[in-house]
Amino acid sequence: MPETNDADLISEVQKRYDEAQAHTSQWRGRARDDLRFFHADAYNHAQWDDAVYQARAGKFGGSPRPCLTINKTAQHVFQVENEARQSQMGVKVNATGFGSMSEAADALEGIIRHIEYQSNAQQNAYACAIQGQVRTGLGWVHIVTDYVPGVDTFDQDFFIKSVPNHMAVYFDPAAREPDHSDQNWAMIVEEMDRSEFDRQYPGHDDVSRDPLSGIESDSGWVSDNTVRVATYYRRSEKKDTLWMTPDGPMRQSDMTEEMVEIFRGMKAPSRAVTSHAVEKIIIAGNTIIAQGDTVFSMIPLVPFVGIETRATDGNDADYAGLVRFLIDPQRMFNYTASAFVESVALQTKAPWLAAAESIEGYEEQWAAANTSNAAYLPYNAVDHDTSQPLSPPTRIEPPTGSTGHLQGMQSADQWMQMVTGQYQAEMGAPGNEKSGVAIQQRQRQSDTANYHYTDNQGMALRYIGRLLIDAIPKVYDTQRAVQSLGMDGAQSSVVIDPTLQQSATVALPPGPDGQPQQPPQGMTLQKQRQLEGAILAINPTIGRYDVEADVGPAFATRRQDAFNALTQIVQADPQLMGQIGDLVFLSADFPLADEIADRLKPASDDPRLAQVQQLVQQLQGQIGQLQQQLKDKQADIQIKADAQQHAKVKDAMAADTNQYKAETDRMAAIGSTDPDALRVLVHQLVSEVLSGGPQQPPEDPEDGAAPAIQDGPPGPLPRLPSSNPPGGEIHAPNPVTGAVDV
Repeated sequence: MPETNDADLISEVQKRYDEAQAHTSQWRGRARDDLRFFHADAYNHAQWDDAVYQARAGKFGGSPRPCLTINKTAQHVFQVENEARQSQMGVKVNATGFGSMSEAADALEGIIRHIEYQSNAQQNAYACAIQGQVRTGLGWVHIVTDYVPGVDTFDQDFFIKSVPNHMAVYFDPAAREPDHSDQNWAMIVEEMDRSEFDRQYPGHDDVSRDPLSGIESDSGWVSDNTVRVATYYRRSEKKDTLWMTPDGPMRQSDMTEEMVEIFRGMKAPSRAVTSHAVEKIIIAGNTIIAQGDTVFSMIPLVPFVGIETRATDGNDADYAGLVRFLIDPQRMFNYTASAFVESVALQTKAPWLAAAESIEGYEEQWAAANTSNAAYLPYNAVDHDTSQPLSPPTRIEPPTGSTGHLQGMQSADQWMQMVTGQYQAEMGAPGNEKSGVAIQQRQRQSDTANYHYTDNQGMALRYIGRLLIDAIPKVYDTQRAVQSLGMDGAQSSVVIDPTLQQSATVALPPGPDGQPQQPPQGMTLQKQRQLEGAILAINPTIGRYDVEADVGPAFATRRQDAFNALTQIVQADPQLMGQIGDLVFLSADFPLADEIADRLKPASDDPRLAQVQQLVQQLQGQIGQLQQQLKDKQADIQIKADAQQHAKVKDAMAADTNQYKAETDRMAAIGSTDPDALRVLVHQLVSEVLSGGPQQPPEDPEDGAAPAIQDGPPGPLPRLPSSNPPGGEIHAPNPVTGAVDV
């Protein structure tokens, strides 16, 4: 914020106050007259011109004349106001990218709806603003932050306040947007009695008693009996540079000088950006009571505009409501109604015509004929002097008013309907329409004629929504649970967690084992929120959101319309009852309808089924873990069995190795034997093969003596049986070399 001392700041407020007063001085005078005209009745005669009323009331001499006030203006105004009261006013939040999610947008919408609910905005702030819009052309809503009431906490929340006196708001004349969202300053100025000021702002007894700090004594800001208190908002721009970094866009104000120099040397992409901040200052006379920054980026004084008219130079502005256009037709109606009554009152009353002789002797009874309830009225049928029959008294026509005055009243009534677009059918009079569609079309004509009020209400609501969406992350800047309100009035809890890595997620309560539950795979966040104990958590700092106005029939009205439509659909095709029966009774508004809807709801839509499926999945996961543990156990057993078998094989191989070694040693011993001794052994072996049985080994010779052999060659050997492979012949050993050829 720009640095200013107290004197400069007070001078700034006074200067802008005078500027705004000059900008809207014409409207303020007319707005007061419009309010007086709207509240006119038989006592204040505010719908009569002062000079005309004084003349007719006999102030300047002469007999008083009727001055009737038939206030039809109020009913035309109430028609528009009450139509808005029956509507469901609010904002619709949409996710527009950059990481935003529809579930987070729905949660933010529910949070804003809860802010409206806790502020009683529908019946208080919005209704009051609409009254100013329709009656004087301009109404206001004030949005503030304050500590949560009723609890010992430092948490703050938003509250939507009403501005009962709409002419106490002074605003920036340079604003050009239809909703005034580009205004750079605005203030609420109140004239407080000194005692009330001391009660609300204790410790400031010397305020406004002396003209200090540049405040002139004749400016109206200084008084001994009253204190002028201004709640002043001003918006300032903060220029910055946005750099493209490897981690994404980053503002230069959030970077160090070294980082800026690095990216400047790299010639990284950059652009100039502008942000806004709003400061709040409370000034009482010549003293600043409080001053500080707010969480808002726009002025938190939101206008509800009726019909805005700006001068060609753009300086002076005028605002009009519905009352402005009803002034002349209403005055015409009052004048013709008064003239009609006057014309009737001035006519001679002669209800009976009778001869004096016919009522002679009965004068008192006939004199009271118009005021008494006599059963009969006697008269003289014969003249006593002449004995001639007399005509009976006869009733003449009563006095009638001027037909011109009646036509004037009818014309004035029609002109009032013409300027408002509200004809007799809209005002409750019976029409020629018979079907519901025809009646709705007639009512829609009135809605279209006054739709500019509804449209401007939507612009104001969008202003409020943008203001809150931008400020919510700054107030809900720590993890906390807040309430979210649905369109049907159902409340739910939402956790605000600025540390989340995504804009929305669902937290489930711990399972039976105390471990955090995981949602079923593939289930949407919308379905997860329906699970028992599920809580939605959002991070409002992630993503981008936009708002649109939601001005339409109240939820109860739309619910009734839905029930009527679904009933007609089911009557046309009764088979659909099995498919949409739960929706039919869900839209109904009679007792036990919700229970019937629950019983007709398909099992696939029941969130309890999802919980059962989740439990089944958890059990299946546990079974899978047990099966895996069983497989691991079996594998361990198999490994141990393989190890034992391997040990046996190893032992067998060791035994074979030992046997092989023994045979090797024996063969080595044989190889070292004398050839002559070996010849005897081979000859014995061949003999055993040929004879089919073992031969008795020869007796061991004496030590050192060679075994005995037969003299001469052994002769030819016969062939082996044919079962031997071809070529498998065994030849006689060669006694010379001692070799055996196989």
